[in-house]
Formats: sequence, C-alpha cells, structure tokens
Amino acid sequence: MGKKKNNSKKHQNRSKSNGNRTDNYVPVEKTNEKYWNFYKAQALFPEDEWDSFVQHLRRDLPSSFRVQGCHKDREQLIKEMETRFFQKIRESSDASVFAPVELPWYPGVYQTRMSRTEVRSHPILAELHNFLVTEAELGSISRQETVSMIPPLLLNPSKEHFVLDMCAAPGSKTMQLIEIMHEDDLNPPGMIVANDVDKKRCYMLIHQTLKRMKNANTVVINEDATRLPDMELDGKVLKFDRVLCDVICSGDGTVRKNPDIWEKWSPQEGIGLHRLQLSIARRGVEQLAIGGQLVYSTCSMNPIEDEAVVAQLLREANGALKLVDAHPLLPKLKALRGVNNWKVFTRDMKLINSFEEVPEELKRPFCKSMFPPSEEEAKEMHLDYTMRIVPHLQDTGGFFVALLEKVEEFTFVRERETTAKGATWRKKLYKDDPFTFLKENDERWHDLQNHYGISDDFHYQNLFNRMLEDQNSRQLFYANDAVKNFLKSNMKKVSIQNAGMRMFGRNDNKVESAKFRVSQEGIRTILSYMSKQVLKISEKDMLTILRHEESLVPLELLDSAEEMRSFVSGSLVAYFNKEDPVCCWIGQKTCAPYISKEEKIHLLRMLGENTEVIENLMRNKRREKAIAGRNAQQNTGEGNDEEQEKSNGTSNGHKIEPAADDTKDEAPSPKKTIQSPTQPAQKFIASCFKGVNEPEKSPTPSVRALMAAGRPRYYSSSASGTYQYLYLV
Repeated sequence: MGKKKNNSKKHQNRSKSNGNRTDNYVPVEKTNEKYWNFYKAQALFPEDEWDSFVQHLRRDLPSSFRVQGCHKDREQLIKEMETRFFQKIRESSDASVFAPVELPWYPGVYQTRMSRTEVRSHPILAELHNFLVTEAELGSISRQETVSMIPPLLLNPSKEHFVLDMCAAPGSKTMQLIEIMHEDDLNPPGMIVANDVDKKRCYMLIHQTLKRMKNANTVVINEDATRLPDMELDGKVLKFDRVLCDVICSGDGTVRKNPDIWEKWSPQEGIGLHRLQLSIARRGVEQLAIGGQLVYSTCSMNPIEDEAVVAQLLREANGALKLVDAHPLLPKLKALRGVNNWKVFTRDMKLINSFEEVPEELKRPFCKSMFPPSEEEAKEMHLDYTMRIVPHLQDTGGFFVALLEKVEEFTFVRERETTAKGATWRKKLYKDDPFTFLKENDERWHDLQNHYGISDDFHYQNLFNRMLEDQNSRQLFYANDAVKNFLKSNMKKVSIQNAGMRMFGRNDNKVESAKFRVSQEGIRTILSYMSKQVLKISEKDMLTILRHEESLVPLELLDSAEEMRSFVSGSLVAYFNKEDPVCCWIGQKTCAPYISKEEKIHLLRMLGENTEVIENLMRNKRREKAIAGRNAQQNTGEGNDEEQEKSNGTSNGHKIEPAADDTKDEAPSPKKTIQSPTQPAQKFIASCFKGVNEPEKSPTPSVRALMAAGRPRYYSSSASGTYQYLYLV
C-alpha cells in the first residue's frame, strides 16, 4: 500500500504498539463488539479457548526475525547472537525482559514476547536491536512476522523453478523465496517474477529483493494482478511452477500490530474484498503450470476472505485443481483446520443464511460464492486441508493459507470481476527504460576482460544496462539466463521495473585504464572468473582497512602496501577469506574500500571484532535522523503511515469498487477543480463530506468504501479537523 496521508491530531498520536513514539500518546481501545460477535458466531475453535483468544489479540505482537537461510555466515551469526545477546538477556534479573526463542517449526527464526517498541527502547535489548538493524540492512537477517513466513515454506521452490509472486510488495515473502532458491546454489537457474500494481511500492520491493539480497534471478514488474498479461519465454506462453497469491485483505488478523483496525472493522470489510481476492486467485491459477502449486493466503481469519475464495476456485475448476493438505508439511506449527461452514453477516451484524435471503438493496455487495458449500461439495473439496492460524495457539497474528495443485489446464469463465484501478492510464504516463544486453564482441566486454582477466567461461552477454544502445551506460547489471530471456521476451508486454544485480560501475577517473570498476554487489558472483586486479591480504591488513575511520586508508599502514602499488591504479578486489571479498580503490598512497558501513560492521563481526563503538555511533545517527523526521512532520503537519501490509482495503495498490451496502448515504455532488499542475495527465474532482468546516472523528462508511476503491486518495486537515477527498476520474 502506498503512503496514506493523514494529518489529523488523532492519527499523529498513534499507538505505541505501532512503533511510532509521540509526546501525546493516546491509547487505542482494543475492542470492537462486532468483531467479537462475528468471530464468536464462527466457532472456529472450542468455546473454552475464547478468553485466551481475546487476551492475545489485545496484547502487542511479539517481535520476530529470521536469519537468512542461505547465508554463508548463518551459523556464525546465530552463535554471535546467542553468546553476545541471548545469554545476557537470560541472565538478567529484569522480569520484563524475555530472550528470543527459536521457533520449533522453523529453524533459524526467533521470537520474543516483547514488541518491537519494547525491544528498541529497553536498555538491555538496545544492543540486540542495533545488531538486528545493521544485519537487516544487508539482508543477513529479516525482521518479519512469523505467520507471514508460512506461504514461502509451503511453496518450497527448488533452484530451477519459475516462481510468480502476484502481490509481492513490500517483499518480505519474496525475499524468503529467493533465500530458499539460493540454499544450494549461488546462482540458481530458476527465476522469480515479483509483481505489484503500485509503482511506489515496487521501489520498496526492489530494495527488499534486489538491494538487500543481491541476486541475478529476480525480476520486479508493475501490473494489475487481476489482469496480469500472459508472459512469454522462448516463444511460448510462460507458465510458473510456483505461484504465491498473498492477496489484499481486511487485515483483521493484524490487529496486534495495526490497532487502528479495532475502531473501523465491520463484516463489510471482508464482503467488499471477496470479489477482488477471487479475481487475483483466478489469474494466479491461470499462470500456473500443470503439476505446479499455488499458495493462497491472507492475514485475515474471516472465512469469506479465506475458505469461500478457495471453495469457489475449486468449484469453477471442476476437478482441474485440488487442495494439498498443508498440515503435515509443517507438523510443529499449531494451526486450525479449515471449515466447511461459516456465518455471513451484513455490516450491521444481521445474519444471512443463504444468497436467496439477501435483501434486494444488498444484492450488489453480496454474491453466491460468499456462502458455505453444500454437503456434497464439501466432501469433495477437503477445505479441512487449509490452515488457519489464530493468535492464542503460538502467540502470533491471525493468518490463513491454502496450498493448491493444478491437475490439468483450463481457463476460468469470467463474468463480473472487481479489478484494480489505474493500470490503463498508468501505462500511458510512464515509459520504461529498455534492457540492452551486451552483444558479441562488445567493446566494453573486451575492456573488462583484458583489465580484470575475466575468463571466457563467464556469460558476458548476460550483462545489460538500462539505456538505448547508442548511449553511454554508467552501470552494467547481470542476470541469469532465465531472467535474460524473460526480459528480452516481455519488455513490451509488461512494465518491468528492475532486474538482476549491479556488477560494474562506470569509472570517470582518468587514472585507471578500464572504463568500469567492479561493484561490491556483484563481486561474489564474478570473483571466481577473475585473474587480475585481485589480491589476497593478511587478516591484519583486512582489519586495518575495515577499522579505519576515514574513507582513505594510507598504504603505509598495510603490510601489503608494496603489492598493492604493483597493481594498476584503480579498482582492486582484496580478500583475506575469498568468501568475503572487498572492492577497493587503489592509488599510489591510499586504499579506499567501496563498501557500506553496515557491511564493514558485519565483516568485523565475522572476524571476531568488537563492534559496539561503531554500532553505537550508527544508532545515535539513526536516532537523530528519526527525531529530525518527526520534527519535520510536526512542522509541516503531515503524518506518515509508511506501510500496513495487505490490509485496510488498499494494500498492494489494489483499489476495489465500493460495495453498495456501504454507500447508502451518498456524498454531495462533487465540484470540479483545476487540473493539478503536478499531475497533468490526471483530472481531479475535489469534494468535502459533511461540509468543509464540520469536524469529523473518522470517515463515514461511505467514505471508507470510496477510500478503499482508490476514489478518493484520502487527506485531512489537522488545523480544522476536517476531511478532504480527491477523486481520480
């Protein structure tokens, strides 16, 4: 979901459980009678567990993190955390502090009963938080809610699989899929296509999948998942071995980390999203190869968003799809089996037993697929193979997941479908940069090969830039064969935002003979092919380079100074351990490592150095930056709700049509305004609900429906306490 501006005083004083500290903290009342009555009526678990269910939902969500499964330093990182942090926490006399514990169902994943805010602010845990932040920036560790790690585990792609993530942003699950594919191969032959409809969220996705974990087998595209075009590979329609449909949802399972949901939730949230969820899932099934598997998941516990969607997929597939029992695949995960019966309520909690009972004025938002299957259908569907995670079983958020397998090819017969808005006009506004691959005997390749001694085994024609052929490129990226073929086949079919890893950066320094220097991002992939401009140095010299406070390290401090001077000035790869090379710039008197501060800290840790001083300096800088950001927000009166994953009706950029049940009190006739000069291709209509000067505590149901539809983008004035809405025509 893109940023949602919300400047009212109420939202500036956000809950501490959301991790945003403010001076005027207003606690959220963690209750909603409709929520309690709805889930009590569903009877998803034994009645004697109800109190525990309620108590867990009212607590803040525990913090959790995962050590990268394919990381070469995985065991050393775990040992570092255990000896440096966990042991100290366990020995503490502070009863409010809890050490992270490894999950029984996922090795390498840790959870503590403390929330993110508590971990960040508690003196005993401050060092651990600092460690997690620096390692997370490198992708060595991912801070992610435990239940959201389940879908990639069930898909479990192999290194040669083609994988599609349909609603990928912000990218934590996509990164987990990348990790799994890289467990046995540094450069796997398979490919992941990560899609999101929101262009801004694609930037977040790129940071997660391509920046934090450098890899050559991922492509990020920007398309509406409900209308995802057929893609090609080698002249044929591309079908995927694995598809992840982690769809937009009401997010009612995330109330522990998104407490704002308490106030606004009603049964209408799920009803308004059901059609869109079904549209995305249908398109995902169509993209699946025969024998391939698809995971459908939501962060909602609502059967209308969960089993109802899966049941309709099975009904329409007529035997071409089957459910796979997910429970034996994760035997140590405590989860409920899916249900065959559920209750359907209106927004006002009026029970409706069948579609035939739906009042005429409510026919539009409801549809037959929202209601439970017949007894005969239920016997064939095996909805009990699906998995529902509820908070009180293992102290998590709420979640639902289903694993389906495609048995034979078929196409869904489409009637009325809810789709995401904006894809058509977006394509008219943006023109993607081309992907231009190096051709045979390219002059740039000869320059690189001669200077760095790169062997002929390296696939240099997999190097590319994002410019036209007649332009000077400043960077060269690398993609594996699958991604290369995908880019060449689909540049005009889909909006491709990014792909591959950076391997070379243009050198503007006239001293060096080569036009490009080696990039730290791609060095581990190309190092084994290089025979020039590579030097093994002592551990002492590596520590000197990494410890030095200034960016330029005098060569006189290094034992290998003379060897370094013997190389051609410019880019040089230095290493003590070949698995941890460092790209440097060598002059006659100095050496400059081209790595980030986070990577410096990581390498020092792996060499057994104490990095507390550097970590504290970086923590203070982050704190100063955060304070400056909060002050700037207060001065401008703008809030910044950065991200609420796949919830609140606008996640992943999908914008749904308002349900009729939510739009009974229609807005006043909109008044046209002058076209915005900052977005000349869009026409805007501005309107205020309930009068410009009348303050409102929260948007009305009709406004919420329009907000969820993407019409309007939502703004409010902190000065007057009023709401203003901008419609996209």
